[in-house]
Amino acid sequence: MSNKNSTIINLILIIAVAILFYLQFSTSNDSPNINEISSSNDTTISNVANEYLVPTINKNISEEDFTNLKIAFVNSDTVSTHYLFAKDVQKSLLKKQSSAKNQVKNKYNEYQRMVDDYQQSAKIMGQSEAEEKAQKIGLLENEIMQLEQSLNQKLSSEELQLTTDYVTQTNVYMQKIGKQLGYDYVLSYRLGGEMLYANPNLDITNEVIIMLNNEYKSNK
Repeated sequence: MSNKNSTIINLILIIAVAILFYLQFSTSNDSPNINEISSSNDTTISNVANEYLVPTINKNISEEDFTNLKIAFVNSDTVSTHYLFAKDVQKSLLKKQSSAKNQVKNKYNEYQRMVDDYQQSAKIMGQSEAEEKAQKIGLLENEIMQLEQSLNQKLSSEELQLTTDYVTQTNVYMQKIGKQLGYDYVLSYRLGGEMLYANPNLDITNEVIIMLNNEYKSNK
């Protein structure tokens, strides 16, 4: 009987120790300590940084992809000065502006002559004649105002159309030129612009001007 009691007690102790071991490791796994929490947070922050600060890593883009890019720039002010298309657009706009000014000027000269004639003849004109001339002067004045407004609207519309055509067609030329020269990007630089510095060795302005003019003349 004593041996049986001893065996039962030993079994109980073994089971109790097993339960303690289970509880110890179960608690350790379910409730991580401060160091484990800190490590987990560091991993999470690192993942976020990789996701938002270095997105190229997730997109499988290596540094070699960027170093192999072929980039150049042109000075847009110089291009505008020597680009034949730009010169023709400017000439066309100036011609239209000059024509509009001459139309208004001719009407104003006519108006001024009528006013001078009215003032010189005012003392000898009858009332009905004076009223008639004054009415004509007033009508001509309104006509000049309407003409100015109409010409300004027409000029604005034509300038917008010319500018749009210029930008669109020049972009077509540049797409072709960029591919011919083998560049991935051709940037625009001008004094006081957004680009603060450009390596002079990457300046292809003169070459681009020649190619732009050739494209323009062949499609003119």
